[in-house]
Amino acid sequence: MSRLGCFRVRRAFPWLLVGAGAISTFAQGAPAAAAPAAAPTTAPNSMLCAGQTQYAQGQPVRISYASTRVSSTNWVGIYADDGRAPGSVPSLVWAYAPNATGSVSLSTQSLAPGHYVAYYLYQNAYTSLSAPVKFDISSGPATGSPNLIVNGDAECGNGSASGYDGAIVPGWQVSGLTSVVGYDVGKGFPSRGTSGPALRGDQFFSGGPIGNSTLSQTIDISTASSAIDGGAVTYDLSGWLGGYANETSWTIVTITFLNAGKSAIGTGKIGPVSAADRRNTTALHERTAHGKVPAGARSISVVVEFVGEAMRNLLNQYNDAYAENLSLTLSAPLPAPAVPDPAPSTVPSFDHVFFVILENKRYDEIIGSRSKAPYLNALAAGNVALAQSYGLIHPSDPNYMAVAGGSTFGHQDNPMPGGIGTIAAPHLGDLVERAGKSWRGYIEDMGTPCNLVKNGHYDPDNLPFLFFESIGGADRTRCKEHLHPITQLWADLRAASTTPNFVWFEPNSCNTMHDCDVRTSDDWFKENLPKILTSPAWTQKRSLLIITFDEDDNVSGQAIPTIVAASSGMAKTGYQSSVRYTHYSMARAMESALGLPNLTQNDQYATPLNDIWR
Repeated sequence: MSRLGCFRVRRAFPWLLVGAGAISTFAQGAPAAAAPAAAPTTAPNSMLCAGQTQYAQGQPVRISYASTRVSSTNWVGIYADDGRAPGSVPSLVWAYAPNATGSVSLSTQSLAPGHYVAYYLYQNAYTSLSAPVKFDISSGPATGSPNLIVNGDAECGNGSASGYDGAIVPGWQVSGLTSVVGYDVGKGFPSRGTSGPALRGDQFFSGGPIGNSTLSQTIDISTASSAIDGGAVTYDLSGWLGGYANETSWTIVTITFLNAGKSAIGTGKIGPVSAADRRNTTALHERTAHGKVPAGARSISVVVEFVGEAMRNLLNQYNDAYAENLSLTLSAPLPAPAVPDPAPSTVPSFDHVFFVILENKRYDEIIGSRSKAPYLNALAAGNVALAQSYGLIHPSDPNYMAVAGGSTFGHQDNPMPGGIGTIAAPHLGDLVERAGKSWRGYIEDMGTPCNLVKNGHYDPDNLPFLFFESIGGADRTRCKEHLHPITQLWADLRAASTTPNFVWFEPNSCNTMHDCDVRTSDDWFKENLPKILTSPAWTQKRSLLIITFDEDDNVSGQAIPTIVAASSGMAKTGYQSSVRYTHYSMARAMESALGLPNLTQNDQYATPLNDIWR
């Protein structure tokens, strides 16, 4: 095992990662002889979630769906869970799922008690768009409420392809970098054979790549107020909680009953499951709680705390607190909760979007550090600073991929040069072209278009499009068309008509703060950013600028600086946002600004950049 002093580092060694944002990073560990698993070359573009694993006979099955492969003839069908694939037998119940996101309600009146599976299928045929969802139907009528926790089984949304990055978790408010991990990820994570629930989906919750994290949601129970105030309503809270080997990370689920004035009038709790409870093995154990719902309760706050081992938190290592199949039911009848839909975006439309990622700085190394970054601080003070903006993973390149492609694609490395042209998935540039608009990536010291050879402070992976097959693959025609030296940007800015609708621009690695200090980069922006801010595209059209960072300094919980500005007085001035955003939010903001569809459920369900506009 790789070790840091006397403390084991799990699921990776402290590799010295090279390329953009290279840092010595302590990730998760595996036996020292094990190589990291190959990263997938695609990303999920659809999801299906039920939020329940158990239905009473006759109780409708309400299922949420989302896809970037939208068709009016996409459909959801229920089949017996007997190993036979859709198409080999007819579906038992089905409904069309024609939108990018939505839900269907399927009757179970004709279904006998037993095991079932729901499939999300493409265009009146049998191509699966997502992982299927398994559930059971029990005999007898429904009594009491269904599971009131939305997405309690972690099946909604796209999980982390590696398990190492922060994930989008539909239905929950997230604090920190909670992850959603697939049972097939390996690398020491729980697998389908790990001790845990018999009926499990494809994913579970994990504390995530760095430090403590929480999930929370509030449940409205006011429709059962008469029964609750009568004093006879009870609750049942359950979940499968666990951790990794002998690590002392743990999970607690707390429910708080709130009256109409939102004051706490009672609590319940399950967990933790200690390492000793697990006999120092990787496992999930069930925990339950039962009690009376206090009279006057009108809502229930649910908080899931993932608490990392103290020393691992100090070393910014992985938090292996796990949770699965969280359920809260009341003895009073209540409607099933709404399945999660993406929050609507209010980002205005723009003619041009300018985007740049800088390197390896925490929030307060830039914002508030006026002596080191006077120009960037002045820019933030006159526009918008996002005070709760987060990177997703260490090291750099997967964060770039997350913005450009809606996924980290399983990477926990900087895959240069072997990763060039390996991702067979669409990227933002593809979406722009399909919308009939223009885009280019510009980088300092590239020399010639599509130069993919690192030299001095020139790191080609700061333009992440080269990792995608359509740009960096064997045919480099599109690469030469779209990836240019930054000197070409200064020329293109001379007229709005020659300025692309989407511009990803990058200084060299000295001026991104990776190789040189903050003041050097700040001086670069002072000299060059006015070329954008005084250009016809900015002064005569509607233009958006986003300046963010890939990751923090590796010791600050991934809190990064992000500055947003817009022309034509469209954004607030002197505004500091306290809303939590990630790189997926940046991707969604740019998609919304240019009227584009989404790439994956990560950007589709990301918190939209809504609070910063006038």
